[in-house]
Parts: sequence; C-alpha cells; structure tokens
Amino acid sequence: MEEITLWVGLAIEIALIIVTMLIISSHLRNISKNKTNFQLNEQYYKSLFEENPDAIIIFDLDGKFVVANKAVTIYGYSVEELIDKPFAGFILPKDLERVTGHFIEAVEGRATNYECTILDKEGFQREISVTNIPIFVNSQIYGVYTIIKDITEHKKAQNDLVEAEAKYRSLIENSLVGVYIMQDGKLVYVNPGLCEMSGYTCEELIGLNVADFIYPEDLPLVNENILKRFNNETGAIKYEYRAIRKDQSVITFELYGSKIVYHGRDAIIGTVIDITERKNTEKMIKHMAYHDQLTDLPNRYLLREKLNETITDSKQNNCNFALVFLDLDRFKSINDTMGHEVGDQVLMEIAERLKACVNDKDIISRYGGDEFSILLPGSEEQRASIVAQQIIAKLSYPLTFQHHELMVTPSIGIAVFPTHGESFDTLIKNADLAMYHAKSLGRNNFQFFNKELNKKAQHELDMEVNLRKALEQNQFVLFYQPQVNLETNEIYGAEALIRWTHPEKGIIPPAAFIPLAEETGLIIPMGEWAIRTACQENIKWQEAGYSPVTISVNISAKQFFQSNLVEIVESALRETGLNPNYLELEITESITMDVERSITTLLELQRIGVKISIDDFGTGYSSLNYLKRLPIDKLKIDQSFIQECPHDINSNTLVRTIIIMAHLLRMKVVAEGVETEEQVSFLLGQGCKEAQGYLFSKPLSVSEFETKYMRKRLGK
Repeated sequence: MEEITLWVGLAIEIALIIVTMLIISSHLRNISKNKTNFQLNEQYYKSLFEENPDAIIIFDLDGKFVVANKAVTIYGYSVEELIDKPFAGFILPKDLERVTGHFIEAVEGRATNYECTILDKEGFQREISVTNIPIFVNSQIYGVYTIIKDITEHKKAQNDLVEAEAKYRSLIENSLVGVYIMQDGKLVYVNPGLCEMSGYTCEELIGLNVADFIYPEDLPLVNENILKRFNNETGAIKYEYRAIRKDQSVITFELYGSKIVYHGRDAIIGTVIDITERKNTEKMIKHMAYHDQLTDLPNRYLLREKLNETITDSKQNNCNFALVFLDLDRFKSINDTMGHEVGDQVLMEIAERLKACVNDKDIISRYGGDEFSILLPGSEEQRASIVAQQIIAKLSYPLTFQHHELMVTPSIGIAVFPTHGESFDTLIKNADLAMYHAKSLGRNNFQFFNKELNKKAQHELDMEVNLRKALEQNQFVLFYQPQVNLETNEIYGAEALIRWTHPEKGIIPPAAFIPLAEETGLIIPMGEWAIRTACQENIKWQEAGYSPVTISVNISAKQFFQSNLVEIVESALRETGLNPNYLELEITESITMDVERSITTLLELQRIGVKISIDDFGTGYSSLNYLKRLPIDKLKIDQSFIQECPHDINSNTLVRTIIIMAHLLRMKVVAEGVETEEQVSFLLGQGCKEAQGYLFSKPLSVSEFETKYMRKRLGK
C-alpha cells in the first residue's frame, strides 16, 4: 500500500508538471511559495487525471499497472482489477513484440506514439492509440506514463472508407457504363468502359477537349447542358447526344452528369451509356410501324400523319393538294390462282412503277392489300390528272412471273382539298368512292370525286345490308338451265343459277349482286347454300321418281380456295343422300392456273366422286399445261365463241380446236350460249354433243323446270 501511495504521489508530481506547462503556466513561479496554490494545482491534477476521457495509466519498469484513471472502465475493467497486472496480457499476440519494443524505448527515456490492438474484458478487439512518456525523478526513470485513446470507431470508419473506395474503384473500373470527370472543358478521368465505347485509350482521352469528339450538330446542346450544370440550374441531368469514335463512326450516348468538387475545383462527374443499338432499334421499330413491310412504302398510319400535316400547311398557305387513291383490278384473282408469293412480287413491282410517276415531295403509300395512295402537295386537278395518266401508262406494260404474262390495270379515284373534303377521313372516303366509280366504268381509268358518288355509295351499302339479310331470311333461290344432248335432244343435266327474290323488287339477276358478294366475302356462304340446295332439290326429284340428272353448281375462286370446301361438299352429299355422280362443280379457268394449290382440292373432290368442269373455257389465263395434270371431266366453251359460229372463221377455228383438244384429253365438251340451229349443226359436225342455251330453254324456277322437263321425261 505504501508503494502504491508512493507511485500516486510520484504521478501527482509528474502531472503537476504537465498541468503546470499546459494549463496554468502563469502559476508555476508561485507553486513552491504558496501552499494554497499547491492545493489548487492538486485539484487541477485530480480533475485532469480522473475526469480525462482518455485512459491514463502509470506502469512500473516491469510493465505492470501501478495506477489508472477511471476511463479504463470503457474496456470493461475496474482500476482494482488492473493494478499489478502486466500489460502484455491485454495485447494481441501479433502486436505484442512491437508494443514491448515501444515500452522498452520509453523505459530507456524516449517517448513513443503507436497504435495497436487490445482485448477488452468481453474478449472484443479494440483499436487504441498509445503515447508512452518516461517518468523522470531526479534524472532517473521510475516508470512509464501512458495515455490511451480508443480509436476503434475511427479505425472502423477508416477501414470502411478504404473498403468503400476499393469497391467504388472496382465498380467504376469494371463497369460496362462509361464514367468520366470533366474539368475546364477537358477530361481528367475516364474509366475503361468509356475507352471501349469511344475507341480511344485512357491516355488519349485524358486531357482531351470534349468538343473534339462530339458530333458538330450536337455540340451546342452539350455546351448548354454543361453550363446549366455548372450554374446548378437543373442539378443532375440526363440527355442524349452523338459522339464520334476514334474510327470516325458515329455513336449515340445517353449521358447523366452532376456537379462536384474535384481536387478543390468545380468539375462534372457523369456516366455514359452507348445507346446506338437501342436508337437504331427504335428507329427500325418506328420505320416498321410507319412503313409497309413488303414494299417499304409509307403505310396508312404515316399517310394519316403526312396528310394531316399537309392539311394544316395548305390552310395556312391557302393552297390545294390532291389525294390519288388506286386499286389494282382483279388482283385478288392473281392471289387466288397464282398464290400470294406471285401476288407479293406484283405489288413490289407496282410500287416501283408508281415511284417513277411522282417527284420527291409526293408521298406514295400502300394503304392496304392492293390499294395504294399518292399525296400530291400543292397540286390541283390538272397535275392530279397528269399523274393518273402516267400511272395508267406505266402499269399498262405486262408483268411476267413464273412464265405467265400478267396484265395489271388500276382503277384510280382522286379527291382535291378543300373542294372534296377538309379532313383525312373525308378525303380518303371520297377518293375511295371515286376509285370504285372508276372501277364500275370498266377499270383502267381515273375519276374525280363528285357528290353523286355519295348517293351511289349509299346504294351499295344498302345493297350489302340487304344481301346479308337475304341470306338470313332465305331470299335466294336456284334456277335451272337445262343441258341437252344434241344428238337425242334430251336433257341429261342442268346448271344451277342463283337468283335473289327480293320482297319488294322481285327477282334480281346475278349481275346485280354477285360482284358485291365477291367483294364482301358473302359469296362464300352463298356458294355453300347453293351446293346444299342443289343437292336437296336433286334428291327430291329422284325420290319423286324422276330420272336422275346431273346438276352443276358454280364455285367462285374465293370459295374454291377456302380450306373446308371438300368438307362442305361431303357434308351436303351425306346429309341429302345424293350420289356424287349427280353433282358437278364448275370452276373458273383462272383457278387452275395455280396447279400446286388447286390440284390437292381437285383430287379430293375426284375421290369423293364429284365431277369437275371448267366454265367459260378460253376466256381466262389459258395454259394447256394444267389440263394434262388436273382431274378435269369437262370443258365448257364460252358463249362468246359460240355466238359467232358458224359464220366467223376465227371463232370456228377456236371452237374446233377446243373440241379436238378436249377429246384427245378424254374430256367432254359443252357449248354454252347456243341460240340457233346453225350453231347446233356446226357443233355436231365438230363432235360436240352437249350444249345449253336459250335455243333450248332459259333458266327456269324449280317448279317450271320440274313441269317442263322432269315430268316430260316420265311422259307425264
């Protein structure tokens, strides 16, 4: 106890010296003279020693604790627990040798500062900063005065900062995103990502003026945004600009930057993303959205935008423009007979020919299907007429595909702003009406819109509505035109012809509604109805005891190429019980042009037992090749050839050739439109034994046909 008291006294004396130097130097001269001041200084020491937030310890020369202030409790120990224990027990083994060396230096009279790691009472590591001061008494060292600062949190923060900086640097250096720091208009830092994007090395970029690799047209934008960021007008901002790579190719960057202080001066730090591919993709998607995929012409959506812009400009400048709308005549038959591949080639060729008819300011668009439109800004009727005439002339040259020579003619309608409309929808509608008017006048011509066309359009709309209603209300009936054996003068069959029995207008002939039915697609349900009805009425005649006859039903190209034609025929035969031998399907010559598409359906129909004939032979796209490949039973010579017989040599030659060819191919021949006995004699002389026409009978209703022919065959 006396030794501790001695050390405490010694510590007090040393502390008084330190306190006297740092805090109360003005009182040093009076300490030895004034007892009161000594007591006061003793209180100063106690406050400095006991209340100091840093641990203050006195070690003897052997490194054992002699005395400590209460700050040591932050390590979990009381002062009493530490007294007379060596410091070595609290030092981590890795630091012990180094700490011991510092202690020896203090014992030898040299003050030292160092850092090390100790264990607190709970076994946790604590980082400390240590100051060892030798204690001199009369020039002799009696111990070591140690001040300990706990720097655990400081070291942790320091380590966290180093770790964060390492992570940041690793992230930046390995990032796919370009990173830069710009100062005074020059790059002072770039990461490898930016080097890869730009094609430059880091050394080449550092110190480079940003204006040296920015696309000239975008430089004002870049400078404006740099100024805004330095002026803190927008804070961190993002924008796009084009840059020039080292290889002089142009790329698009998306840049995000903000103001910072770098090495004590204002700078801009930012990230750069190469969005060239994205911009190209967006451009491609936009192009695809506004252009026709087949012809690469603007589509109807881009036409709407351009036409609306032209309307606005024309109103502001008080000028006119014209909208030309054209449709390719009979194009659907090309698709139906030769396939869509040929149809696509035709459309691409038409697009190229249209380009030759206009100038750079005009806009050609594929409106849809086989419809094209041409916007003629600043044009009136006169120029529109000239362009329409050029189109007709350009399209008059035949097209050759798959060894077939095709003629594609246009029907053209024209609307002029503002006379024929002041909005997109009105102009398109009126140009479309004018186009249909041109088609009704024989095709291959152009017409301007006029008010009378609205009335006609309304009539056709009403007609379509009535056609649909006619299907729903069973207003259609079949008439039958007898087919006669010219040698026996007896009927062997009949052609079923559809008629519309309108409740108010009476019987409407096919020419008045079949074209509209084809256009609207109603021909498909009408054709299915005709097949079923012909089968039903034929089987009724047989069940009534009449001799069987073959009924032929016309099949349109659209109906023929629908996927379920064979199923429809099979269903009609199965439901009615009609023998397939008594059903004949008449197809148009154009259907047989696409041999690959038609042969499958024809073979299926042949398998069922249905007969196949080609109607109006000689008027379509004639090709002898299909006749030897397709399962055709009969050729029907078109009435236009028969009408001139036997007085026209050319007609005679054509008819004779068709008959001989059919016989050589083991096909039957039927002559249509026979009206005179001379024609009968001529046909018999050429070996044609079957015919139909007004010489024998006009088309008859079911009851008339039954009374005049079916009963007569039974002698009733």
